[in-house]
Amino acid sequence: MKCDNCNSDKTYIKDYKHNFNKRGKNIEFVSPRKFCLRCNSLVYDAKLDNEASQKAIDIYNKLYGISKENIVKLRNEYNLSQELFSKIIGCAKKL
Repeated sequence: MKCDNCNSDKTYIKDYKHNFNKRGKNIEFVSPRKFCLRCNSLVYDAKLDNEASQKAIDIYNKLYGISKENIVKLRNEYNLSQELFSKIIGCAKKL
């Protein structure tokens, strides 16, 4: 992927301090990101960017939410399908 600022395709990876705001809660962590060797700007990298987003979600859920395992356990405890459970908690697919 090329740099959006200078169009260089020379990149390197280094640790980056993220600050995500998720539902009014600030989530801070460090993870690897790709940078332009020429101008030092962040460069899009699908794998690294997706990993960072998932890490932010995981941290938020650990601090403020409910784990995937606990959701499945609760759903199974009441013998509910995924579709019905999602409707009950208000996160059903929008058509």
